[in-house]
Amino acid sequence: MSGSAPRLQLRGYLGTRLGPLALLLVAVVAISAPVAFYVLGVRTARVQARATAEQLAAVVRHEAEQRPLLWKYDSPKMLAHLETYDHPQEHIEHIAVVDAQGQSIDRSGELDLGALTERPVAWESAPVLINNDQVATVWVAASTADVQGGALRMLAVFGLIGAALAGLMYWLPLRAMGRLEHEIEALLDQLRESRTALGALAEGLEQQVEARSSDLSRALAELKDKEQNLRELSTRAVSMQEAERRAIARELHDSAGQSLTAIRIHLQLMEGLASQARASEDAVGRLGEIASRTAAMVDDTLEEIRRAVNTLGPAVLDDVGLAEAVERACIDLAERLEVEVDSEVELPATPLAPAIETSCYRVVQEALTNITRHARPGHVKVRVRAEDGVATVTVQDDGKGFDPAAALRAGRSRGLVGMRERAELLGGELRIDSAPGQGTTVTAVIPLG
Repeated sequence: MSGSAPRLQLRGYLGTRLGPLALLLVAVVAISAPVAFYVLGVRTARVQARATAEQLAAVVRHEAEQRPLLWKYDSPKMLAHLETYDHPQEHIEHIAVVDAQGQSIDRSGELDLGALTERPVAWESAPVLINNDQVATVWVAASTADVQGGALRMLAVFGLIGAALAGLMYWLPLRAMGRLEHEIEALLDQLRESRTALGALAEGLEQQVEARSSDLSRALAELKDKEQNLRELSTRAVSMQEAERRAIARELHDSAGQSLTAIRIHLQLMEGLASQARASEDAVGRLGEIASRTAAMVDDTLEEIRRAVNTLGPAVLDDVGLAEAVERACIDLAERLEVEVDSEVELPATPLAPAIETSCYRVVQEALTNITRHARPGHVKVRVRAEDGVATVTVQDDGKGFDPAAALRAGRSRGLVGMRERAELLGGELRIDSAPGQGTTVTAVIPLG
């Protein structure tokens, strides 16, 4: 894998950038010092030639002042004077005196300028002034051969030094870059291998995620099916429970109720017969009293059975429907507590499912029972509506109120728990808004579908 991957070529890239720099370093090191040496040497030679020319100009001026007319014609004597200054330093190549007309005064008569120009010299001059008139010029040629030779030798030495430095500057970074390039390529190879392994791992992980997601989807579908089945079972259980309650209520009404009614009739007959009999007034009076008490007990029992029948199975739903049953419950509460009760029932023309009607009625019934037992209200409002796919039951009073959370924690309100369970079994919810001294509002929301 790493053999087929493109190489970095960092060393070659760095070499192409360092090559011109190395050549520049060789040129700078090799040339700068010799050039500086040569410039300083030539400047020193010129300074010395200038100083020599000024000294000789002073000698010539003195001679000219002493012999103003003959000084340039008595050249042997003057040049003998100049002999002591002819070569005061070994780098002075030649001394020449030129008069105001440009004629050279020399021991040999003519100056070999061609020979002088072939040698490295530096010319400097000094004027000979008498009464501010220039009568002659002294020229001094200083040799720069030694300076030139020294500069060439320095050029060779510093060229070698520059080449060595340039070689180091070129080789050391390339060597370090070679090591770094090798390490980077090794790291890149590891990165490629890691990326390949990570890709394989990601692919495996993706397959695992897909499999897990598929399992979760199936589990969720199964859970929804089970939830739907549970809701259907709960609905059927509520329906069966209500059917059993209706059957028990019907049985109590048809058998026990009729029997108690017959007993009461018989007791009334006994009381009538006893009032007609005169044989034994005391026994008969006692019999009448017992019959009267028994009749009262039968009346109480019949009332309890009626209430139990109404609680076990709201037969009124089968007889008149949910709307009329709620209206009757509100009227009954108003008569028993002597309070104002407002009712508002808005239902569709199509009857609701029996389980939903029963649950709505049970919520109203239990809420009104709690109001009767605990609230002591002055005004009660009952509202039942079915719209937007839900049935909403609201029972509100202005009674003394209570703390719902505390009541549920203490387990003192089985009625509240029962209402909540009925709503939740059908996929709905129950809310209780209350506080001590602020009344109570019970709201049940049950889906119609």
